[in-house]
Amino acid sequence: MKQYPLDEQAMFHDLRGLMQIHTVNHNCGLVTDDMPLGEGVYKALNYVLDLAKGMGFKTKMLDGYCGWIEAGQGDKMVAVLTHVDVVPVEAEGWKADPFDATLIDGKVYGRGICDDKGPTILSLYALKALTDAGALKDKRVRLIVGGDEESGAWVCMKRYRQTEELPVCSFSPDGDYPSTYAEKGIIHVTVSQDLDSSVQPIELEGGKTYNIVPASAKAVVNGKTYEAEGKAAHASRPELGVNATRELCKKLAADGVDHPFVKLMEIADTKGWGIDLEDEQSGKLTLNPAISVVTADHAEVKCDLRVPVTFKPEDVTAAINEKVAPLGFTAVCDFVLGSLYVPKDSQLVTTLQRVYKDCTGRDDEPISVGGGTYARTFENAVAFGPLLPGEENTNHKTNECWNYDNMLLTYQILANVIEEL
Repeated sequence: MKQYPLDEQAMFHDLRGLMQIHTVNHNCGLVTDDMPLGEGVYKALNYVLDLAKGMGFKTKMLDGYCGWIEAGQGDKMVAVLTHVDVVPVEAEGWKADPFDATLIDGKVYGRGICDDKGPTILSLYALKALTDAGALKDKRVRLIVGGDEESGAWVCMKRYRQTEELPVCSFSPDGDYPSTYAEKGIIHVTVSQDLDSSVQPIELEGGKTYNIVPASAKAVVNGKTYEAEGKAAHASRPELGVNATRELCKKLAADGVDHPFVKLMEIADTKGWGIDLEDEQSGKLTLNPAISVVTADHAEVKCDLRVPVTFKPEDVTAAINEKVAPLGFTAVCDFVLGSLYVPKDSQLVTTLQRVYKDCTGRDDEPISVGGGTYARTFENAVAFGPLLPGEENTNHKTNECWNYDNMLLTYQILANVIEEL
């Protein structure tokens, strides 16, 4: 592994500056034509582009949706894909200000430190190191920075593809090491029904966003308030969390509340909904009943599903309908993000694996995941890093953090793999 110098003090200063900008997806201030994703995202994109300009790089802002930073020169272009938007900060209990970068006991705390503000700054500094070393004289690299990754809609990347050059290969440091050769498809399904006066009226709310297991839920029935606490987790790994809405409905059922939504939640898992599916390439289907709202005349739950690469979204939705129809519910697919699959023996994956082994001494196999990354934006693209095998994944959780030594290792991996690609 080549060792590239790093001004850690300058890097950390720039990292803190980015972390301190509030960029919660779709909830970060004024929205205008110039700032379509909110003032916070707009400021963060400009912040990163201004840092890059100060380093001598060519930059371009694309209508407030995303921006790119280019280093080197050459006919073909390799891209690194990152984002500056973050998920909400839902719960109390943070060890430090979530909108800052605070080093405590060897870990840096803050919302987005892993996902994906930290990798954004490290990627920028890796480009600077390669340029300073003269390693990009006949190579061209773009750091493409988006502002709408966490919604799943990715309007930022759609805007990029409208007018900008496509890379010959790319990777996104927004997952785990080593390389991620397969990402499950992501679909959003709404399961709902209208209610009439024969149904006992309840008011219920649980969850705020698709890609987080709801950590709290609340219901009011006949003037009595019920609450439940769960444990937040990324929707790609719902088994690591506890769904507060399902816990709440257990309380309601135990107290004799007879309601279609309570019965729906009793079977709201992959087996109960007839979608206990799995394939060799990418593993098991996962289900996160994410955003629940029940009123006197309507009940619905919006769900995030991660679908193995060999299954079709329409077949999944049909299977759910078979199970929920007897309870009076209908399932409708609202959103589809296609799966990603790049063969393990491809040049891209084998190159990433070789650099990873050289930098870490580890010989881990490529992986498949339920998470969705910007790698799906382009052909010949995969996720690569930044979390090492065995490193706790705190993305989307209270006290999101990243081991500082592993951050520095990722900086070296990024510089080495960019040069190699």
